[in-house]
Amino acid sequence: MWLFRALGWILLFSSLAVLVGDGITSLQTGTFRFVAAGELWYRLDAGSLNLLQSVIQRYISAWIWDNAFVPVLLAPAFVILLVPGILLLLVTRKRRRQKFF
Repeated sequence: MWLFRALGWILLFSSLAVLVGDGITSLQTGTFRFVAAGELWYRLDAGSLNLLQSVIQRYISAWIWDNAFVPVLLAPAFVILLVPGILLLLVTRKRRRQKFF
């Protein structure tokens, strides 16, 4: 349980870091733009993104790549990190015991 909670915090802080990076980039360029998840992944490790694409298209289905993976990769990166982070934190939150009296 604590592992998923830690992963939730890591995703939440990563989302915040990406959002701050977008803000810094917007101050430097003068235009605001959210970095896409696929663009961020490509910056971090282009080889793994290309490998995933080839495996999905070759061995599973090109339709799944085009209709499931591409929309996620085109979405803002901070949202792709924020949503699972919040969900993990909500699922693993500590519940308080209710007292009857």
